[in-house]
Order: sequence, then C-alpha cells, then structure tokens
Amino acid sequence: MRFMDHTRVIHAGQTVEWGNEDPATPHTITFGKEPMNLPPPSGNVTMDADGALHAIIKSPSDSVHSGLIGAAPQERVGLPQTPVAVTRFRVTFTTPGTYPYICALHDTLGMKGEIIVLP
Repeated sequence: MRFMDHTRVIHAGQTVEWGNEDPATPHTITFGKEPMNLPPPSGNVTMDADGALHAIIKSPSDSVHSGLIGAAPQERVGLPQTPVAVTRFRVTFTTPGTYPYICALHDTLGMKGEIIVLP
C-alpha cells in the first residue's frame, strides 16, 4: 500500500503517469480535497485517446481525483480476467510548487506521495 517513487521532481509543463500493478486492489490518485464518492473521477478529468485519464493541475490548491484505477488485465496473474478498466492516470502540472497526493482508499495506511514541480 505504497506509491512507487512517492516523491517525484519534475518541471512545469511536464506530465506524470500512474498505473496500478496490484492485481486485486484498486487505488486512487487524489490531489486536494478527498471526494465524497470514490468511483467517479472528478469533473476536471478527461480521457486521452489511448484510454488513460488525464487532468491538468494549475495550483497546489486544485483538487483532482482519478476515480478507481485498476490493474491492467495482463497483471492479474492467477485471477479471472476482468473487463478492461481504467488502468492509468496522468496529471500535467503547469505551475511550480509542491503537490501532495494520496490514495483515498489507503492513505491511513501510508499511501501518500508528492510531486515537486520546478520552474
């Protein structure tokens, strides 16, 4: 219940992508206010042509929520294959700052991270 590379340093204008390799448990990528309903992504999330969800964050005070991110079907070794779900979430950061994020399902277990955006 941890993010790999839980601290990343990037430059303004760059995009970070998360995936889920946990074969059984969904996770979220949540910046800012925790949502009341976990399954749907926040209204400021769109879908890229390749099926990944994508948000743009302009300020450390912005709230963005991925909804549930599942493992890709090929990563579900030994488990029944499930329909393809959203397996990747991208965020483009336009402004320098420190952007803390959590998994809204597992933050109390320490599933937290931060993106440090340099100019």
